[in-house]
Amino acid sequence: MDAPELSSSRASYQPLAAEDGTVPFHQHERPLRWTSGICACSDDIPSCCLGLFCPCILFGRNVETLEDRPWVGPCVMHLLLWGAVTGLCCALTEGTALGVAASCVSCYACGYRKTLRDKYNLEDAPCGDFLTHLCCHPCAVCQEYREMKERGTYSGIPVTVAPGNQVMV
Repeated sequence: MDAPELSSSRASYQPLAAEDGTVPFHQHERPLRWTSGICACSDDIPSCCLGLFCPCILFGRNVETLEDRPWVGPCVMHLLLWGAVTGLCCALTEGTALGVAASCVSCYACGYRKTLRDKYNLEDAPCGDFLTHLCCHPCAVCQEYREMKERGTYSGIPVTVAPGNQVMV
């Protein structure tokens, strides 16, 4: 049996184009910096408190904004992974398997961080998505919230904006 002959012509790489023929910006530009640092929680105290004391709610709201779906499902999944699995591992192993349990929520959350980075063409900083959530999950969730809020796309927590100057007539 003869081997099939390979074509000598090479296919040229073409970036994926949208339906209208334009190339998305993130395929030809360097990644952008985040609008706030991972430890900039004090820039927004309400989200910092929510991310610290109830990270499942802030995480669910972030997913709601990213994927335009109800926040309750991701919130409950986060609660189960963060609270139940971590508590169970801590209780059964006297704290020695806490890192294994914490990695469960990091595996779940890092996919959404990647989605956010892809959406806004953000750099993979301060370290990879998984490590960022593993080392400081509440800070990562708060940073993701601040990023969407700064870009004006956040639909989760209502933001009150003061009206402009008003004149009495």
